[in-house]
Amino acid sequence: MVTTASDGRATWVYARPFTQPPVVSALAVDPDFSDNRAVFVTLETVTATQATVRVWQTQALLGLGVLPAIPAGAGVKVHMTSTGTLT
Repeated sequence: MVTTASDGRATWVYARPFTQPPVVSALAVDPDFSDNRAVFVTLETVTATQATVRVWQTQALLGLGVLPAIPAGAGVKVHMTSTGTLT
């Protein structure tokens, strides 16, 4: 598990490098599920040694019915897994 920085990004450095970039999966943990916002994670970069994700949160705009996203900020936990061939 990794935790986001103030810009909503988190980097996971693998314990051992892969022979090529692995398949990575990431799931953000909503820090406050009692509010009406939701969080989701996007994968930004994947290399043989690390992966970087960014967590976003929705923000309702009153009367517009749209949910634009902004970076979630610091402290959001992200569960990450990878599958590939290790060196």
